[in-house]
Amino acid sequence: MFLSKFNRKISPAFAGLAVLAVPAFSQAVQAQSQPVIHYGNRGPAVKTAENSLRRLGYYHGAIDSVFGPELLFAVKAFQDHYGLTQDGTIGALTWRKLDAASSPHRASSDHVSPTVEASHVPTVRLGSHGPAVFHVQHLLNRDGYHVKIDGQYGPATYAAVRKFQASHGLRVVGICGPSTLNALEHVDSHSNSASAKMEAPPPKFPPGYLHEGDSGASVKTLQEDLTKLGYSTGGTDGHFGPMTLNAVESFQRAQRLPAHGLVGSLTWNALRRALATKTKGSTRAGANEPLSNRGSVSPTASAVVGLAMKYDGYRYTWGGNTPASGFDCSGFVQWVYSRVGISLPRTSYAQWNVGTHISEAQLQPGDLVFFTTDGVFANHVGIYLGNGEFISAATPSQGVVVQSLNSPFFGQAYDGAVQLIQ
Repeated sequence: MFLSKFNRKISPAFAGLAVLAVPAFSQAVQAQSQPVIHYGNRGPAVKTAENSLRRLGYYHGAIDSVFGPELLFAVKAFQDHYGLTQDGTIGALTWRKLDAASSPHRASSDHVSPTVEASHVPTVRLGSHGPAVFHVQHLLNRDGYHVKIDGQYGPATYAAVRKFQASHGLRVVGICGPSTLNALEHVDSHSNSASAKMEAPPPKFPPGYLHEGDSGASVKTLQEDLTKLGYSTGGTDGHFGPMTLNAVESFQRAQRLPAHGLVGSLTWNALRRALATKTKGSTRAGANEPLSNRGSVSPTASAVVGLAMKYDGYRYTWGGNTPASGFDCSGFVQWVYSRVGISLPRTSYAQWNVGTHISEAQLQPGDLVFFTTDGVFANHVGIYLGNGEFISAATPSQGVVVQSLNSPFFGQAYDGAVQLIQ
């Protein structure tokens, strides 16, 4: 009886407290219902985070349920903005902040998102930090300026902004205000309007290679070199005809290079080594073999290399994966391999996990080579051509280009290789 009266007296008060506690309690339950997620995770919780951070203006990548580098940067920027530990992991505290920041009823100015703040376009300068700096650094990297994406406007970011301003006719002050930010965000659309889209099929021959139909002194030198090595070119008349083509392809097969009949640095280097060996009269086993590419190159690998080189010179476009749109690095690899019937995932991080990992000494033409730039693991990928060279969609200023694994930059950035064609 006593308990019954007591309950009747206090139940209204408890009921009032309970009503007040329901929103906070349901929010806590909702936050706790989400698992702890971090870099490398996949699934619906990652997708939820991507959507929330995109609505708040922190995330600018694809909604693909993959916790990749862009989401990692967005999470750290969000955590920095809300005074959380910038560990890039979304645990209970970060989930609760995300939920609160996404609420349409938030009243606290602490919960104003960058999307709202962006209405006045913040100006960032040397010494600035936070989400706006993350955004600027992300855009600079997209446009080929290699800066660390850490949310700190330091000397490297300052120098990159000045370089961008100089190349786009802006006042070179090193401060990123509305005009510089607008140019950064629309640099692709400017370049698209300045040059016609490449909707036509790729050219029959890539630039920079001797090929059938060419003529001149370089062709004559090629014919003379091949003749010295015992390959019949039909004469040394300086005209790249069918017999010269057959001789080039035969030489490339003998040197275990992709036999596509195009003469670039790979073939010229192989010719130089073969002539040097012949001059020395060496007969030791393996003397004619190139320094890499030991073993035969499969027809599929040759097709991959030949096709990849046909896009040499095509433009770089962030997110591009067709000749018409242009290419980024993983889009280029995905496109080329799709032409030979091999389906690859879209990002370099996912492509790293496909196929067989091999050492640098085992590299063969057609293998994928990976690099870490700006401190992000395997964020650049290319197709190995042989003899230390690879082709990739590099930067907006370079486009699709052939480069050397032994260059100072790529030699230091090299991560490893994946073999897809046995």
